Order: sequence, then structure tokens, then C-alpha cells
Amino acid sequence: MAKSKLRPASNVEIRNKVKDSKFYGSIFAVNNRDEAEKRIAEIKEKYNDATHNVSAYRVESDRTNDELIEYFDDDGEPAGSSGPPVLKAIKGSELENTVIIITRYFGGTKLGIGGLIRAYGETARLAIEEAGVESLKKFCEIEVFSEFNKLGVVLGQLEAFGADIKNTEYNNQGGVVIAEIPAEIESRFKKVLKEKTANKYKLKIIKELFH
Repeated sequence: MAKSKLRPASNVEIRNKVKDSKFYGSIFAVNNRDEAEKRIAEIKEKYNDATHNVSAYRVESDRTNDELIEYFDDDGEPAGSSGPPVLKAIKGSELENTVIIITRYFGGTKLGIGGLIRAYGETARLAIEEAGVESLKKFCEIEVFSEFNKLGVVLGQLEAFGADIKNTEYNNQGGVVIAEIPAEIESRFKKVLKEKTANKYKLKIIKELFH
């Protein structure tokens, strides 16, 4: 499981001229497929007079541990000449949760299949370069239960490890602490907690997140 993820650092639009055709490359960081589809619709509406609005995205699935969803649309260009090179640029930069839309205004000179592949791929790479890339670190939201006589130890160790304590609840058996810790320290934290509490605790990972 990856300890970090890469995505565009900013949402930008770049312009690229190839022979007589104008290419606009729009890149966005998104959280899911619905957001990617929404961005595509926005650009298609913005440039509804364009010859083509080619798109591709690579996003996380809503289901945990599923593979990334990868999609492309040639939008009327010859099959395989436009959408695939845009998706290839996204994958080549190892980006996730990313959508790129390349808008083309045809200028009168045909580029041929090879020319289209190069033009769309180049425009996508220019958009990625302009947006920049940021790395998101993996965190775990955890739930830790212990009896009352060990709760102070649990809270003390969470603080010692720099955890972000979200909430503490109490019941007849003890206390439950909800906290967020970097994924990279999870194993070490459990090992220390086992020693400090004589293994009198229960830890459950609620979810994994990146930021």
C-alpha cells in the first residue's frame, strides 16, 4: 500500500499551438469520478464551439482497495489518437485523482494520427508541468479502546507520537479515543502501546486518508 500519492498542485489551463491548430490544456485535481466528470462538463460548456474536447482521468474508486479508475474519450478524433496519449501523460507522471481536458480548435491543417498523438500528449505534459505536482502523505484514522486505568497511557502516547486527537468518549468499560496518525508510524505506535499498556488495549483503523 502506497505511503503517499501524487496529484496536480494547482488547477491551470495552458495553450499550445501545433501548426494551425490551437490546443488548450486544462488540468484539475479531483477527489472522485463524479468530480472528474463535472470538470469535463464544465470545459465542454466553456468551449462549446471547439472542434474537440478530449478528456482523460485517473481517479480512486469509491470502494476501498479497488484499482484506480482510468478513462479517456477521443471526442470525435480518430480512435486512439487523442484520449490515450492524455491518459498516458497522467500515468507517466504517476498522478492520481487527476483529470485533463484538451480542447482543440482545428486550424485547417490535418496532423495525421501520429501528429495528433504527439500534439495531445505534448499539451497534456505541458499542463502537468505548469500545474506542478504535490505529494499527499498517508494517514490513518484510528479508534483506540482501553480501560480507565490505561486511558492516560493511551492519551500520553498519542500525544508523544504527535497524533491529532479528534475525540474521546467514555462508557462503563473505559474510554475510546479517535485520532489521526501518519501511516508510517502505525506499527511502531502499536508496538509501544502494547508495551506501555501490557497489551490491554484495542486498536482499529477506521479509514485511510491522504493530505
